[in-house]
Amino acid sequence: MKLKKYSFIALVLVTGLTMSCGGGAEMGDANPTESNDSALTEDVVVSEEDSDEPEFIIPSALQISSIFRSSGLVFVDGICNNPANTANYYSKFEKLLNFGAYSADLFYCVLNDQSQLSIQYLKSIRQLADETGLSGIFNAGPIFERFEKNIGKQDSVINIMLEFQEKTDMLIAEQNEEHTAMIIFTGAWVEGMYIGLDAARASENEMLRERLVEQMTILPNLIKGLEIQPNKNAETEGLQKKLVEVQTYFDSIEGLKGDDEYSYDISVMSTSHFVKLYDLMAGIRKGITKQGI
Repeated sequence: MKLKKYSFIALVLVTGLTMSCGGGAEMGDANPTESNDSALTEDVVVSEEDSDEPEFIIPSALQISSIFRSSGLVFVDGICNNPANTANYYSKFEKLLNFGAYSADLFYCVLNDQSQLSIQYLKSIRQLADETGLSGIFNAGPIFERFEKNIGKQDSVINIMLEFQEKTDMLIAEQNEEHTAMIIFTGAWVEGMYIGLDAARASENEMLRERLVEQMTILPNLIKGLEIQPNKNAETEGLQKKLVEVQTYFDSIEGLKGDDEYSYDISVMSTSHFVKLYDLMAGIRKGITKQGI
């Protein structure tokens, strides 16, 4: 499996960060805009081996969170997965999915200046990293300590989160665990879409709705990624089946699809369509996080 970062979404994120971030950089994190631009627009091939497997293009959880934030998504207290739920995840598959879900929650909180919640989510991510063989993300440098020191300074914290994302990508590449990256991102994507759809079903924010539809172009890659997972089991197949249900419903919306796979007529989508997508995503998200079970 080959994975790339989603470069055109990264370009949108640069704009989103410029719009939503204020304040100066902390010493040691100079020129945050310059460093963010570089980190967010560079394509990174995680696997360079020749392979007959498809090449997957995925954004990071931070990129998706920032896109939604710049589209008017506001913070809703209690919507994220409870950071105390880490004790409810037993299999490695569950832990990797929720590593992703907590990453989405972390970035959602960071971009909305929820300092204490952000620390709690980073602690949960560190615990799941330790339990899934990804502890090197935190052992390679004092990410957690720097995060706590700079909390409340959004530019600096975002720089640290970019470093966290980079270290995650590098460790996965070094360990040849590209399939692991797909599971993590699936958890992050579901959590981000759940939060975004929760807002879209209750408002007529057209910009947010457009961004949500754009993010649906990622879903076929997630389904393919789960299809070719090594050592597939009932957990993998069950999640894949639920994601296919979302894709099938999305494809059935009459008049939505345009001339190519990235072209849509959002005007044909009513609030009821977003409510249905929310219901489907909420069911998947409940199965992943076990919140409310």
